[in-house]
Amino acid sequence: MTGRGATPETILRLFAAQGDKFSARNLATAAHRVAKFGGRNRDVRTDRRVIALADACQRRVREFDPQELSNAAWAFATAGIEAPLLFAAIAGAAPARLGEFNPQNLANTAWAFATAGVEAPLLFAAIAGAAPSRLGDFNPQNLANTTWAFAKAGIEAPVLFAAIADVASSRLDEFIPQQLSNTAWAFAKAGIEAPQLFAAIAGAASSRLGEFKPQELANTAWAFAKAGIDARELFAAIVNAASSRLDEFNPQELSNTAWAFATAGIEAPLLFAAIAGAAPSRLGEFNPQALANTAWAFATAGIEASLLFAAIAGAVPSRLGEFNPQALANTSWAFATAGIEAPQLFVAIAGAASSRLGEFKPLDLANTAWAFAKAGIEAPQLFGAIADAAPSRLGEFNPQDLANTAWAFAKAGIDARELFAAIAGAAPSRLGKFNPQNLANTAWAFATAGIEAPQLFAAIADAAPARLGEFNPQNLANTAWAFAKAGIEAPQLFAAIAGAASSRLGEFNPQNLANTTWAFATASIEAPQLFAAIAGTAPSRLDEFKPQDLSNTAWAFAKAGIEAPQIFGAIADAAPSRLGEFNPQELANTAWAFATAGIDARELFAAIAGVAPLRLGEFNPQNLANTAWAFATAGIEAPQLFAAIADAALSRLGEFNPQDLSNTAWAFATAGIEAPLLFAAIAGAAPSRLGEFNPQALANTAWAFATAGIEASLLFEAIAGAVPSQLGEFSPQNLANTAWAFVTAGIEAPQLFAEIAGAVSSRLGGFNPQDLSNTAWAFVTAGIDAPQLFAAIADAAPSRLGEFSPQNLANTAWAFTKADIDAPHLFAAIADAAPSRLGEFSPQNLANTAWAFAKAGIEAPQLFAAIAGAASSRLAEFKPHELANMTWAFVTAGIDAPQLFAAIADAAPSRLGEFDPQTLANTAWAFARAGIEARELFDAIALAARSWLGEFDPQEVAKTAWAFATAGIEAPHLFDAMATAARSRLGDFNSQDLANTAWAFACVDWRKDSEFFAELARVVVTDLDALDDRGLSQFHLTSLHFHLEWPDRSFPLSSHQQMLLSAYQRRNPTPSHFQRDVATALDRVGWTPHIFEHVTEEGLSLDMARPDAKRAVEVDGPYHYLKRTRVENGSTRFKSRLLRRLGWNVVHVPFFEWGALDGKREQDSYLRAKLFANA
Repeated sequence: MTGRGATPETILRLFAAQGDKFSARNLATAAHRVAKFGGRNRDVRTDRRVIALADACQRRVREFDPQELSNAAWAFATAGIEAPLLFAAIAGAAPARLGEFNPQNLANTAWAFATAGVEAPLLFAAIAGAAPSRLGDFNPQNLANTTWAFAKAGIEAPVLFAAIADVASSRLDEFIPQQLSNTAWAFAKAGIEAPQLFAAIAGAASSRLGEFKPQELANTAWAFAKAGIDARELFAAIVNAASSRLDEFNPQELSNTAWAFATAGIEAPLLFAAIAGAAPSRLGEFNPQALANTAWAFATAGIEASLLFAAIAGAVPSRLGEFNPQALANTSWAFATAGIEAPQLFVAIAGAASSRLGEFKPLDLANTAWAFAKAGIEAPQLFGAIADAAPSRLGEFNPQDLANTAWAFAKAGIDARELFAAIAGAAPSRLGKFNPQNLANTAWAFATAGIEAPQLFAAIADAAPARLGEFNPQNLANTAWAFAKAGIEAPQLFAAIAGAASSRLGEFNPQNLANTTWAFATASIEAPQLFAAIAGTAPSRLDEFKPQDLSNTAWAFAKAGIEAPQIFGAIADAAPSRLGEFNPQELANTAWAFATAGIDARELFAAIAGVAPLRLGEFNPQNLANTAWAFATAGIEAPQLFAAIADAALSRLGEFNPQDLSNTAWAFATAGIEAPLLFAAIAGAAPSRLGEFNPQALANTAWAFATAGIEASLLFEAIAGAVPSQLGEFSPQNLANTAWAFVTAGIEAPQLFAEIAGAVSSRLGGFNPQDLSNTAWAFVTAGIDAPQLFAAIADAAPSRLGEFSPQNLANTAWAFTKADIDAPHLFAAIADAAPSRLGEFSPQNLANTAWAFAKAGIEAPQLFAAIAGAASSRLAEFKPHELANMTWAFVTAGIDAPQLFAAIADAAPSRLGEFDPQTLANTAWAFARAGIEARELFDAIALAARSWLGEFDPQEVAKTAWAFATAGIEAPHLFDAMATAARSRLGDFNSQDLANTAWAFACVDWRKDSEFFAELARVVVTDLDALDDRGLSQFHLTSLHFHLEWPDRSFPLSSHQQMLLSAYQRRNPTPSHFQRDVATALDRVGWTPHIFEHVTEEGLSLDMARPDAKRAVEVDGPYHYLKRTRVENGSTRFKSRLLRRLGWNVVHVPFFEWGALDGKREQDSYLRAKLFANA
């Protein structure tokens, strides 16, 4: 076994043959040699003889001497062989005999148990007790292996580590690089403070790094970083040693090196750049921790490495299932910290993390929430899951975890009241351990989230003053801001902040300065010395101020009543050229501040007056009121600005009376000004005061909220309750506006509508056109059945249509059609009134009017012609659904409008990205139904539809297929995609959808898979009765296609073939004059005998046929072709293909060729030539 030729195989063969004769020493030696010669060879590890050897060793452990015990453990650990019984036996036998172990035995035994991952606390404790007194006999490898083993096994042995530190420090010159690296790694991993040892290792290693392998370099850097040892010279030397050798580093070593330098805070731009260059091409080799740590390191070090981050973002999502919680959290934290946009990565992490939060440590939960908030990623499910998981575990959260979690939910705008309540309960008793940033962030978070937590704020107010010397400027500013924002009275805290801040203003950035002044002003805290200091500091730095900082500073000084002409003058000079960057509140507050302070700044006011009118839709009520107030107070003339906001708002909404509230809401809605805060305030203020509202105020308030698109269900419910008792006093406009408002806002109020219907019917004479139109629109949109009301409107409206606006006309027609009300006199009157005014119609008005007349089946050719003319030149203004509705209407009404369709075909392709599935399908359907040739449009629709098919409903799939087939457009990729999309959803298709789909696929000669046709048939067979003759005919033609293409297969509808055939034959057209002309000519040229109107046994009709010779003549009229072309439509091509497959020789006589012939002679010559050529 010890000879030169020994191999694992020879040793195991010998053991298998004579193992029962082996002594204990023989067994230990055999195991040692197998491991030494075979290493971690897989074949060795799985060899049954090795397992038998382990069993034999275990049975005779008691006979092993120390060397043999150590060797046996070393052998099986080295080979990576699981031998739990043997390790347990050695762990039991060794402690009592450790006095006999030499240093190598002790070290190797510990190493073996750590390497094998075997828990043996009593053995490790015994070694820890036995080793210290004998460390003088340990060689460097023994020392290094022992520390490595205890650290790897996670065994606490401070006395042993201290002793090794003392011994090793003076002998490091004997250590090889691996021993130096492992020793440092072990002390760092075990968390043992050994500054002298680390200093000695740093000194010893620095000059020898050229001998270090990549793993040793990486582990050394990792150890010093982990231990928090300041060893800049060592790190600098590692940079020099590693940078040129990174191609030798494996992924773990690259990751650990980056992690170490980032953790240690060592600037090494060249090293990071080299890692950033080396890593991307090798990310496939990185394990999850290496990926996460690399990203973390670059983010922590503040190194810009966009290509590396992009590569990591691409590599991570497919492997998230392998990531542990810390890796998930660190990856998201890294991308957020580095400011890298990676929405797909964050979405993937959100999905992976949500279901595994039970495995997350508090730090992981906090960091994940922080990262998503910092990155601005909306992840409601993830935040919801964290909000559910965290409260019960807050006792495990450290102060930073608590603060970061609160900050994250506030920053992300997540409503998590239970979580905030739990944090508010957990934090106060632990504030002594909060650092200044934790205190400031916690206060900021609760204030930002609008969470009332008086006890928490009181505790922070008590804890903070004594520690303000540790607060940085941002902490000071944020704390003040939070208390002011939350409306918490804390005079002592504010006084302490004022004192602390005044002497440190040179460290404050502009936002800190502005927020501090804003906070003191908002909290109404008198701090003249602080304001004076800020007034002295700020003017020279205004070029660094953002718009919000400028505005808040001016607002605060004015609000606090502080005279500061120097700072106001500087802001007045700085602001005008930057007003384009100001948001509405900043514009309003700046104007308000200068007016309040009595500062003459005409150029600034003129600039605001120029900028503001274009942006009033963004102003909230206070902005509007303050802006108006400011210009009036300052005596600045700004007629355009005042015209825009006149009568819209007052400076103090709490003082608005009901009419003021109603008129303000009405004015903003009428002007189309977006003012969400104003409407929210009115919605909050109005319900409790509706008893004071008169009918017009009630109606106008409802109308305003509906027009502005403001959701206010509680307000609408209150109005619905208040209106009925006052209906007798409502004017016609009030009635119409109230009904219109409830429908537009999507509020169901059936009792209210019943009351309004009764009131309206008897009073229509007083209604103006808008009232009539809005009332009809409202009732039909709400789905309220009110036949008497509609009959009354139909009688009242025609004589007054001259007063109707275009929208009134369109909406009235739309409403009567939608309600399915028969009102021919009204439609006729609209058809007469509308054409001369179409230039005033919006695209929606034009589309809705056409739709209404087509849907109602009203013939109005002059109106349609006028609409076609008006629409053609304005198609760029049409929305996609308006284009689709327009084409649908003209097709449904049977109106030929070639110029309109041509214009739509030109305009639509470049805008298909705006089309939804229904619009795409309807547009294709309309062009096919109209028989319009529009190849480019269909090609564009085919391309667009393929990317949307997952969102198509069954009818849209069927419509699209039908359209392409009818238009004769070959789109194989689209049909392949539609087949795939349809298959999984056939149960959702109705019978006609199935028929249209089957026919379309057969029509385009789709032959990819017979089973698709069979599936369609199997689904429809249970509901054939739902099909009319058209649908049955479509399946008849499908069955023909199926039998011709797959004759060896049975079509599932074969047993219903006679029913399908009968339906198809009932749809055969009657002979045309053109057909009879050609038949007569055939007689003249002697093509006899022939049968006029022959039907094949398959049910296909032939105009003239000679069945015995299977020859036929088909007369192709205009309906066989796309309009104004000589291109056959899909149906014609389909029938021709079926006839050819059935063996028929068909001569086609197109109408455009026949019509060009002059007299019988030319006709006869034409037919002879055709027949001869086809013979």
